[in-house]
Amino acid sequence: MKQMRLNLILMAIVLALAGALYFGQKKEPPKGQPLTALTVSNISKITLHHPNAADIVLEKRKEGQWALTAPVQVAADPYELSSLLNVATAETKSAIDPKDVKLADLGLDPPAFSLTLNDTKIDFGGTEPLNYHRYVETGGKIGQIDDPPASALDADYSDLVAKYVLPQGAQIASITVPGLKVSRSADGKSWTADPSDPKAGSDELQKFVDAWIGARALWNAASPADAKPVPNQQTVQVALQDGSTLSFNIVGRDPQLVLERADLKVQYDLAKTDVDKLLKLPESTPPPATEQKAPAGPDKKAETPPPATAAAPSKP
Repeated sequence: MKQMRLNLILMAIVLALAGALYFGQKKEPPKGQPLTALTVSNISKITLHHPNAADIVLEKRKEGQWALTAPVQVAADPYELSSLLNVATAETKSAIDPKDVKLADLGLDPPAFSLTLNDTKIDFGGTEPLNYHRYVETGGKIGQIDDPPASALDADYSDLVAKYVLPQGAQIASITVPGLKVSRSADGKSWTADPSDPKAGSDELQKFVDAWIGARALWNAASPADAKPVPNQQTVQVALQDGSTLSFNIVGRDPQLVLERADLKVQYDLAKTDVDKLLKLPESTPPPATEQKAPAGPDKKAETPPPATAAAPSKP
């Protein structure tokens, strides 16, 4: 009986190993051809066209950075940009002979929108209901690809705008928020506050400036087209050393801080905690309490350690 049980166990192990070997050697089905012959690194211009909307144009700069050039001029968000670039090499799930279908049935006559990578135009149609693959047409050929993220491909360009509030590498000359202006000193080595705050030293001023340098939105949104002017609108003015000034409307403080660049028609939605970081000086850290030692006896005084030497202020 024991021998039979042992034989059954050994047989089960052998079958398990054989199954693992079989399925491990089983080849995956071959992948479909890439949608275009382009490689991501060779793309230098992107045009996104939606009916009844201004074309969205992005171009690669000499230093390799991408920027929107129409309908606004501003740095592009790398993550959202990748959704556009990756269309070039998207796997074609299936190919369809144009003679066998009506383009209108696939949403391709007319197309919903088109994406042009360099000189290669790709028309986008509807999605098939089973796997939700998107019908596309390029070079006279029709295929299906995984549906790209809608946020990057819709007519709203705000998602494509870089999430950093200030241009990367920008040199700040002054920052003016309601009730406060922080400016670079004449020698360029420190910052001054107006009105001055005796509780705010050089460290606090530098933290305020650094917060603006690193300010990044959680997401972007288009400014409402029907927004009405706000009486006594609070604004932020950031003057840069190249002579330009960026203006932001303070649209909201709760549940998020919302800053709007009216010239771009884009709203930056930041974290709630950025209200304190970007709109007022940080509170100075109080010095540690002086520690006193209890007298050793009735005739001895308490011993007080000497005060700590203040640290030298940091440079901006």
